[in-house]
Amino acid sequence: MSPHLLRTQVIDALELIADREAQLRVQAQAPGIDVSLELLLQWEDGYRPDAPALGWAFDAAQQATLRAFHAIFLAVRDEVGLQPPPLARFVTTAAWRRYSDAARTA
Repeated sequence: MSPHLLRTQVIDALELIADREAQLRVQAQAPGIDVSLELLLQWEDGYRPDAPALGWAFDAAQQATLRAFHAIFLAVRDEVGLQPPPLARFVTTAAWRRYSDAARTA
């Protein structure tokens, strides 16, 4: 994967994870999609800590920030599993707040 594509995927995932209203819009526009699960999968699919392109896509400080966010992702994923509650309920949980807040900070 090119550094530019990796950077775009990571930033797009963080922006969606951080934006409750965008998540609700996606869910309303595509009711058949499990947006709660997509919030986890987009990060898991997009962030590759061992990818050589990561070093070209992000500077050292940004990589440290992404590692910190990834640790929160892992904790949230362990808490909710790969069957998180429907989005309307998920956005009311402490796990979602922790995940979303961390994405806004990243």
